[in-house]
Amino acid sequence: VLKHKWTLLIVVLIACSVAAVRTFLSTPIYRSTVILQIERLAPRVVSFNNEADREQGGGSDEAVNLKTQFELLKSRSLAERVIDELRLDQSKPAALAAAGESATPAGDAPAESASAAQGDYLERLVSGYRKLTNPTTRNTDVLGRESVVRTFLESLTVEPVRSSRLVKLHVENTSPELAARIANATVQSYIAMGLERRVEASSYAKTFLEEQIKQIKAKLEDSERNLNRYAQDKQILTLDEKTSVVNQTYIDYAAALSRAEQDRIKVESLASEIKRNPNNVAAVVDNKTIQSYKEQRAKLEIEYQQNLRIYKPEFPKMLQIKAQIAEVDAQIKSEIAAIAAGVQSQFES
Repeated sequence: VLKHKWTLLIVVLIACSVAAVRTFLSTPIYRSTVILQIERLAPRVVSFNNEADREQGGGSDEAVNLKTQFELLKSRSLAERVIDELRLDQSKPAALAAAGESATPAGDAPAESASAAQGDYLERLVSGYRKLTNPTTRNTDVLGRESVVRTFLESLTVEPVRSSRLVKLHVENTSPELAARIANATVQSYIAMGLERRVEASSYAKTFLEEQIKQIKAKLEDSERNLNRYAQDKQILTLDEKTSVVNQTYIDYAAALSRAEQDRIKVESLASEIKRNPNNVAAVVDNKTIQSYKEQRAKLEIEYQQNLRIYKPEFPKMLQIKAQIAEVDAQIKSEIAAIAAGVQSQFES
């Protein structure tokens, strides 16, 4: 061992130097993590009772839903949506990290000129090493669309949180700012895609149900036409027709009863009015006999008032006129009583 100690020491120094240079030249990878909560499975607008869907994922729709959401987070459509939104296929994702590495605080001019040669040499060394470890084909400027999407998907990691509805979305990138932007944009696009799928599902369900209603309505109309044609051919009186006859009879009886009740109320009201104030009742006022009696009484009353200027009330002629007035009043009362009796007989009948 002592004999080869210098050889071992040189090998160790070389290994440490290579490790230090590799560590110094390696690009740091940053991870941005976002936690999502997967909502419960929304009730289906149209249920098809598909047993295969229920049996999948251990017989649980919730488990199937969670797996579906995990795959959607890693889907190509979501990746392309985020790439288009952030224009990752038109930019240099590594530029932010490279810019952060190359930015140095301004120092004194003499110190900068003294280290220019060393800086140029180190820059050429770093550039050469990066070309060896990171080929230029990994640059998105020269990659096609497929390579950009593949690189994007490789930077995503979906990690479900056990015994919960939470999922962690990890995004790795050489730039912490770009990693955070990608993570946030991925979440926003995922939410937007979920809303769009719900709108599409509602629209499809609406169209499907409208078509089903049209078909059922057409079948119902055909069935009704066939039934009516069969009934006419066989001269069948349907239950509806029988029921309509019974209903019409019932309606007629109900109308007659209603009219009789109204007539009874009118007669009862008229009888009560005759008892209270017979002179205001139309049946009494319009009676020709009573009108004649009232005219006769009015003449006798005028004659009595004229003679009262000449004779005293005890004079025989005055007593005669007064007796005639009393007789007319009795006839009027008798006629009113007859009218009331007629109305009462109608009420009792």
